[in-house]
Amino acid sequence: MIDFINAYTEIKESLENRIKNDFLDNETKCTLNYSTGEIVYPCKRRFENIEVRITNTKAIIKNSIHTYFNLKQGIAIGNYTDFSYSDVISSIQQLEKDVNENILDFKVTNLEFGFNIQTSLDAKSILENNFVMYNFDEFSQIDTFKGKGYYKQYNRNQYYVKLYDKALQFQLPCNLLRTEIKIKDSKLLKKFGIFTVKDIYRKECLYQLFSFFLQCFEQINIVDSFSTHEISGDEKKLIELGKSPHYWRGIKQRYSSSSSYYDKIEEYNLLLEKFGLDSLKKELRGLLVNKFEQLIEG
Repeated sequence: MIDFINAYTEIKESLENRIKNDFLDNETKCTLNYSTGEIVYPCKRRFENIEVRITNTKAIIKNSIHTYFNLKQGIAIGNYTDFSYSDVISSIQQLEKDVNENILDFKVTNLEFGFNIQTSLDAKSILENNFVMYNFDEFSQIDTFKGKGYYKQYNRNQYYVKLYDKALQFQLPCNLLRTEIKIKDSKLLKKFGIFTVKDIYRKECLYQLFSFFLQCFEQINIVDSFSTHEISGDEKKLIELGKSPHYWRGIKQRYSSSSSYYDKIEEYNLLLEKFGLDSLKKELRGLLVNKFEQLIEG
């Protein structure tokens, strides 16, 4: 569920003093002004993968608490495992012990929320061939990492939608798809009731996050693969054309009325439903719902 987190406090004195004291033991990385002998901001210290950064105005804690939990527990190096609600709580409590600081009142500015699901088909193949667009627009970023992964991302002003082959990333012997959103605007987080770290403890906030997550997932245009003999004529042509964002850009430019554009979208979605070309999307949605229900109660 919860993965990357960025949280800060402006009441930084106690944490700053501990971090600076660690500078003498080579645990903290700071810059020293050799003219004055003073430590210059920022100061940084890592607890496993979690970075604690002290600036002249605030103390910041950031990185994947999922990976942090796995490292502390000796489970894995990475975030490809399941990460339940109770694991989230345990990881935050453990981090508080490590930094010797109450971080529950730290203000959250960035948050990742996502799931690893085992799919019936190869995740790279699904991403490459079936995840064709996002809201009938082209993806903002596609990366293969020189054959070591497969990744698609769509950027919004307040958040990113990220989709990638988690099994390929970590060389796992299974089909594992990672679907997540990265919220980078605290105003959006506040709509879900998340102001500070302690709000992550509140299940009602996580339910709201998941509702938003599903809304984002629904906007991914996922089209089943099909054989040429199953569909023919104008319907086959429309399905193929409709898998291209350039086609929809042209449709939008052709019609002066936005309602006509959305009528065409509805017509296309009904065509996919008619021929059962939305079965993969239904399968993935079901897996995501089941995974959330499992983790929130875990």
